[in-house]
Order: sequence, then structure tokens, then C-alpha cells
Amino acid sequence: MKILDDLDEMIATTLAPRAAEIDATAQFPQDVVDAAAKIGLQRVLVGQGGALDVSRATIVHEISERLAMHSMASAVAISNGRLATYLLLKYAPVDVIERWVEPTLSGRAFGAFAITEQHAGSDVRGMTTLATRYGDEYILTGAKSWVGYAPNGHYAIVLAKEETTDRDAAMVALVVDTSLPGVTQAHGPQFSGLRGMTNGTLTFDKVRVPAGSRLDVDGFGGMMDGLNLARIDAASYACGLLRGALQASIERAATRQAFGRPLGHLPSIQSKIGRMAADYRAARELTRLASESFAEGNGGDQDIISMAKMFASDAARRHTDEAVQIFGAEGIVTSSWVNRLNRDAKVTQIFDGTSEIHETMLGRRAVRAFSRGEPLESFLVHVP
Repeated sequence: MKILDDLDEMIATTLAPRAAEIDATAQFPQDVVDAAAKIGLQRVLVGQGGALDVSRATIVHEISERLAMHSMASAVAISNGRLATYLLLKYAPVDVIERWVEPTLSGRAFGAFAITEQHAGSDVRGMTTLATRYGDEYILTGAKSWVGYAPNGHYAIVLAKEETTDRDAAMVALVVDTSLPGVTQAHGPQFSGLRGMTNGTLTFDKVRVPAGSRLDVDGFGGMMDGLNLARIDAASYACGLLRGALQASIERAATRQAFGRPLGHLPSIQSKIGRMAADYRAARELTRLASESFAEGNGGDQDIISMAKMFASDAARRHTDEAVQIFGAEGIVTSSWVNRLNRDAKVTQIFDGTSEIHETMLGRRAVRAFSRGEPLESFLVHVP
């Protein structure tokens, strides 16, 4: 496939030589974003005539995996362009689409995906950002934390409660121009991983947002739709980190001498690599199934998506830790590849829903399905 061939060339010529520097300096990789836009990585979900085409989601996981193997920050920076434009093309009015979609696809504008709040992470219903309707405007007040592109985004898709902060209040998703009076953008603290992808806070102090900037969908449902896509990407990043750990570990085992023979002759090292390979294949297969379910056009199979994100991220953390162990002292050097993979892997267990929230959601849905008299296959097997 041409786009994957172009991707591999871009990785070899632009991303791989820069990956260690991006992590070391934590500077946003605009050059990588530009190179990605040039070969159309942000446009994967856009078909003929600029219309949304989710059938192309089947290669999203491949793109994000290959990028994240070298630089997860770059992979996230690129995939966020797909996430923002997916929501805009699916739900935004024409004038909002015309203003933001093409600049985003070209890597010239960045859109933040703003759900999380300081006191309400996975508990979305606990958020307090409020949008109150006055005529042709919403007055937006509140704050969002841990938001990608918060410091340098040109707009943000913001989830807010409508009229009241009651736990079960209706929600609205607003496309907010970050240059509007009352919007404050700020950098957050440095992460141990995902270094190079901007993250921070957005504060809204009585911001007057045109009512026409509202997404034409229930706010909660629309943002969860976008979150499904984000979770497929998160599983894909984890697959890339797993693949990197596997490659590095095999090379180390084959070339490092210990006790007069290659390190890979030790049964303990063989065991680590064997489980690493098996978990990579399992994570990749779950992620492929998740992306295929999304490509069907109904927002994806939530159960498979949760399974993929949870399994892949937990496996990535477990096996990048094993890779560090295989490398010994060199593995705990922050500039080493396996150390970077390990730090990035921890991030995948936390963003886009922690592993704990995914296992809780899966368990809850399984019990509810049984209570409704549904067979186990209805929960475990996706039927297109």
C-alpha cells in the first residue's frame, strides 16, 4: 500500500533520526507533523471530495503502530489531527468544517480534545465545566486538564454540561476558538513519557461561544464516539512499543555476550522474549479487530476497543519493563531506546481511560448482558 510505503520512508528519513532528540528535549516535532501531512497521514479518514470515510480506519492501527515504535509523541501529534477532523466532519456545521478541517489536515492548525478535568478523570459525569445558553451564544466557564494541544491548539472541542452541573445533566460539545477572550492556554507539568507532545490546561472564563459552533450530537455521545477512535490509536501505540521492545530484546539477546556465550542462550531470556512475542501478536490482533469494527461506520465495537486498549497497554508496560531488564544497566539510561519505550508505555495505561476503568466497563457490560439473557458469544464475538 503506497501510504504505508511512504510512511516507512518518512520514518527512515525524518522520524527515526529525530526520535531520541524529541524525547530528550520534549520539543514539539513540527517537522514530523509537516512530513506526515505531506504524505497524507492525517487524511486517512477523508475520502473523495473531502467527505468522511471511516472504512479507511483499517490502516489507522498500522500507521500509529509504526510511528509509536520510534516516537509515541509524534504518533499522538499526528493522530490527534485525525481525531479532531473526524468529529468535525461527522458532527460540525459547514462553516466550522470550512474553517478548521483543511488547516488541521495540513498540519497548520491543531485541535484539542478537551474532556478531562483535574478532579474528574475517568469519571466524566463528575466534571463541572458549564455551558449556559443565551440567545445565539453559549457562556462557557470551567477548566480542562491533561489536554493534548492545550498550550498550542488553535481550537478545542470541549465537552461541557448544559445549564446545570448536576451529575446527570445533559452535555454539549462546543468547538471553541482558543483566541476568544476568556480562554487561557497553559503548559502542564512534564511527563516522564510522551515527551514532545504538548499537554496542559484550558481555562474558560465566561467565554462567549457562538451557538453555531456546537456539534450536532449529544455532547457525551459524540465525544465518546471520538474517544473510541482515540482508544484504537492508543492500542496501536502500545503495539508499536511492544514491537520495539521485542526487536531491541532480540538484538540484545543475539549480540550480547554473557558467561562466554550469547545472552539469548539463557532460558530466562528466551522465556521473556517468547512471551513478549506472543503478547505482541495478541495485542496486534485485538487492535486490528477494533479498527475493523470502527471501519463499519457505527462507532466501533466498544467491548473490542476496550479489550484492545487495555490488553495492549498493559502488555506494553510489562514487556518494555522486561526489555529494560534484558539490557541491564544500559536499560535504565534515560537516553536508551528501551528506556524511552518503557516510559511511553506507562502513559498508554493511563490516557484515554485507565486500564482499571476499561476492565470495570468490560466486567459491568458482561454482567448486564447475562442479566438480559444474552449468550456469552454476544459479548465476546463481534458480528459485522
